[in-house]
Amino acid sequence: MPKWNFINGLTKEAIRSVNPLWASAIKASLKSKATPLQSNYHVNTGAVTRNGKIVLGSNHEMAITDTITHGEEAVIAAALEKYGKDDPIQVIAFAGAEGEEIGSPCGNCRDAIRQYADLDNLVIINAPTAGGTAVVVPGNAYFKNDFAEANAEEKAWLLESDALAQALKAEKTAYDVYLAKSSPKIYGAAIACDNGLVFRGSYRGDVAYHPELPISAAIGNFRDGSDDACRKSVKMIVVASAGSMPDVMYKDRQHALEFAEAIQSLNNKSGIPLPVYLANGRQVFKTDTNEWLPFRFSPKHLGLEKAIAGGYEKLFS
Repeated sequence: MPKWNFINGLTKEAIRSVNPLWASAIKASLKSKATPLQSNYHVNTGAVTRNGKIVLGSNHEMAITDTITHGEEAVIAAALEKYGKDDPIQVIAFAGAEGEEIGSPCGNCRDAIRQYADLDNLVIINAPTAGGTAVVVPGNAYFKNDFAEANAEEKAWLLESDALAQALKAEKTAYDVYLAKSSPKIYGAAIACDNGLVFRGSYRGDVAYHPELPISAAIGNFRDGSDDACRKSVKMIVVASAGSMPDVMYKDRQHALEFAEAIQSLNNKSGIPLPVYLANGRQVFKTDTNEWLPFRFSPKHLGLEKAIAGGYEKLFS
């Protein structure tokens, strides 16, 4: 059986006091049976709950680059079914990565982790299958919701901008038949271009629980709502809510990141994120498409930046 030594992914220092359940989670992941029929990207996952219960799961793909489940979703679902929501996961481990890389859950999986894992005590581990160095990162490190306020000049022009007006309109036109008091608050989004064009996006739910999120909707409008080639020069993304400061879903942050990597690559700005403004009333905060998704799972990270950019280049040829 393989053996692992553990390092802190943030400091790269060796971890001397090792929880034996970490190795248990990795060993469980080795037993999972991923079926990545299209991507060939195996996400073999093991997890341990607060009470020491071990579960395993993996990614399974279908349709046109869609999934039945991601590895993280699979272990969360398994733990909920077997042990209930009062015994949340505290360890998530991936097996298969070579080298000392930090594990990178996608945005959708972060939403699931935030909802159901014991985030204050969670660790996420990336380990090579054959043994060796496993990288451990606190679960909280994958989430960011504290942002700097925009400066006075930025705030002044944003509050008067069409981008903000369109984002707020998108919030008003959102719909979902299942919203409850416990649901995250709805927000609206807009993509603003240097030539003055603005593409808004609103939340659209459906009865089958496959919603379109606001930034994703704005990206769709950007792609299909104009033939103006000058829109390639994107200025910013604005997210707004009249009721409270927007808490943007990590799945939507993932969409924003992929959009930014593609469009910035076409603008010869590879690696430079797009600015993101979060607005509520007279409050305006600023982040960007990299900062708000720590340890991001991105096309650039996977060596697919040019492929994603190629999908956008069709719009301007």
